[in-house]
Amino acid sequence: MPLHQARVVREGEHVTVAAYGPMVKTCLEAATAAAEEGRSLEVVDLRSLSPLDVDTLAASVEKTGHLVVVHEATTFLGMGAEIAARISERCFYSLEAPVLRVGGFNLPYPPSKARGGVPPRPRPRARRRRPLARPLREAGTPWHHSSSACPTWARASPRPRS
Repeated sequence: MPLHQARVVREGEHVTVAAYGPMVKTCLEAATAAAEEGRSLEVVDLRSLSPLDVDTLAASVEKTGHLVVVHEATTFLGMGAEIAARISERCFYSLEAPVLRVGGFNLPYPPSKARGGVPPRPRPRARRRRPLARPLREAGTPWHHSSSACPTWARASPRPRS
């Protein structure tokens, strides 16, 4: 397999988790913990960021309907934002929830090898539950046809009159 192609390192059906570098191992550990809870995470190792293999990632997201991007950098202006934007554009009608990003805290990156900004293991494990907090829609049914599957941020609420 060429280095510029992403690789599915663990098959799953509920949530796609995309990562690269040392965070792949953390995501595999989170997927193992999720399996004990009855949730199936598909872990995709991006392997290369330039060029970015969007095709493999998009195929996985179209299968699961959810994406969590995990990386060591801060979530503000990070590679996770670029991945989230590309997948949101390409898989808009396949996504059942917004793309989530898990990364380091929004702090200046330390110049030394201190790992103060790297997300600890519980953060990706806690975030994996968020896409599945709402009931999953039936396959082939758009999310906007059922109010129970409609995310709360998409529901219109009347404004109070003053």
